[in-house]
Amino acid sequence: MNCNLRKLWLIVPDQLPTVIRRCPKCKGKTEFQNSGKFRVNANGKLLDVWLIYRCSHCDTSWNMTIIERANPENIDKEEYKGFLSNSPQLAASYGSNRELFIKNKAEIVEAKSGYHILKTLTITPGNKEYSLEIQIKNPSALKLRLDVLLAGELEVSRNQIKKWFDGGLVTSGQEVLLPGARVIDGMLIQIKKEEAIGQELLDV
Repeated sequence: MNCNLRKLWLIVPDQLPTVIRRCPKCKGKTEFQNSGKFRVNANGKLLDVWLIYRCSHCDTSWNMTIIERANPENIDKEEYKGFLSNSPQLAASYGSNRELFIKNKAEIVEAKSGYHILKTLTITPGNKEYSLEIQIKNPSALKLRLDVLLAGELEVSRNQIKKWFDGGLVTSGQEVLLPGARVIDGMLIQIKKEEAIGQELLDV
């Protein structure tokens, strides 16, 4: 894999949150589950996008607003294609976004489970000063230590990761990160070049 391009890691809970709301067919509150599908209304000059949830008992649908009355020209083209193709990555990202649930006044039930990482290669060129650049998205605000995440996903020992931190090789912008740093949604992680890091990161 080309190490000169920035990586994107999306942290997704193994089980996405469900929404609690009144189901008109069930005549009471039930859990609505993320269907992984979007509804797109592109009629006229404005665009609306919803993420479809379905009642776990009767399959009644509820649409959670993602984009409302937006100018299509202001929407990222790749993301728009993702809406039309029901991208699992997009559905997981929006389906774990706390701010979006709050905006939709949705009561949610957090799933108590682990997580997995959806990795993609962006078209953004990486800085030649670094062996690796990773943009991390954590829309669910899972409480994770950065050193633990890097060790697991890069398949590097915790001791080696600690040496990188202690040597000031792991940064975010101008900030040198400490081993106990937490994963923050949207953070950019940069790992500086050093002989000890070597070739193994090229295939991450």
